[in-house]
Amino acid sequence: MFELLEKYKNPTLTLNQIVQSLFEKVKANPAIAHYFLSVSMDALVQDVQRFSYFVMAQPESFYREPLNAQKSSMPNIQVSSFVFGEVHKVLLQCLKSNDISEDDLPRLSFEILEIVEESRAQFSDTIMMVLKMEDVSPEGLMQVFTRFKFDAKVAGKNEVLVTGGLDIPVNVKIRAKDKSLVLIGKAVSIENSSISDVEEIAQLAIERYPLYQLRAVEDEDDWPFLLMEKAFPYQHGVPLRMLFRLLKTFSSNFHRSVKCDSRRVLAWNNANH
Repeated sequence: MFELLEKYKNPTLTLNQIVQSLFEKVKANPAIAHYFLSVSMDALVQDVQRFSYFVMAQPESFYREPLNAQKSSMPNIQVSSFVFGEVHKVLLQCLKSNDISEDDLPRLSFEILEIVEESRAQFSDTIMMVLKMEDVSPEGLMQVFTRFKFDAKVAGKNEVLVTGGLDIPVNVKIRAKDKSLVLIGKAVSIENSSISDVEEIAQLAIERYPLYQLRAVEDEDDWPFLLMEKAFPYQHGVPLRMLFRLLKTFSSNFHRSVKCDSRRVLAWNNANH
């Protein structure tokens, strides 16, 4: 569920009403009705619900430009900026009709449209772009990453390390107990460093980038490390395009935090990166 909706009464019902209203109003407008060409309302509502966990918070400035939600979508489904802008206006009306706060409109409208774009893309896909729950395994993830040109390798039980195509390597861990995937950014410190050295980096990173929570961790078998994690459920499947975007965004954010290490306490900053 979208983080912003959780504070409202009956968030699941509210989201269903918003998406249904968006679909109906857009289809009723001849100038923009083609935006939902060949799209089923029931499937759209379902997609927005089940994939709402695959969005990652961005700086507020990012949400001021609604077109950003379309930039990462498939070129073959993109519409003109006018049409997309009109769809965004309709969505804002739907959100307001459901008593969504003005403060929440920019981010929530952006996140909903990002998943709407994913749902539209799935109707035009010629290959399966959702990894089914039963296929979520190290082998399944490796097949996906290899197919889409990410350098990756199995890195332990239920874990894959993705190295190529990212700003900094990220581990993808399968947590079967609660059916979640966990993105893990880990930066180990150099020899003879202390937990306070890494805590200083973490604190500075949090001050600069408060959206992304990370922490310093003491390691009994090694030197302290900087850790950032993001978990999301996979019981309804994993939309691959959204996974790749989430992976890249997560990596970029963690890399930005690692760069707060001005004293080169972290090994990553001492390896000519």
